[in-house]
Amino acid sequence: MKVCIKLLVLPLLLFAFTAPGYGNTRVVDDVQSGGIIVLGNDFSARLTGLEVPGMDHRMGLEIWDFIKRAVHGKTVQVFTWTTDNTAGSIVHDDDGYPFVEIQYGVDFTNNLNELLLRKGYARIDEHYLPDHLQHYKDIEKEARTNKAGIWGK
Repeated sequence: MKVCIKLLVLPLLLFAFTAPGYGNTRVVDDVQSGGIIVLGNDFSARLTGLEVPGMDHRMGLEIWDFIKRAVHGKTVQVFTWTTDNTAGSIVHDDDGYPFVEIQYGVDFTNNLNELLLRKGYARIDEHYLPDHLQHYKDIEKEARTNKAGIWGK
């Protein structure tokens, strides 16, 4: 009877830690230009709903450095954008990178995607902006109004 109970409890515990809203935790192994993040040496992804300037942009080095200082070598929570909440339906960009939203910091309370928009280090990508992230438009609008980052001089 004890073995049977353990077999029932284990899957429930595993589900509790992988249920929607928790995200997977991974270590950021590299930050590449243009908002490409390498997680765990084997998963390269693009930040969901954003166009992050590359190194050829006048602010490219500053933006890359900011992202690198924020998350490189740190454990982050990673949320993929899916069409039906299954691994097989993860949305990818035209270059094949899956889209991710990254939470980092103490208790994973900082949202990298939103912070890049606030600082004017990215703009929204209308083509790849899921319905649940429509608030990104308001964040970008505020950065434009404040002439932050790429919206400045």
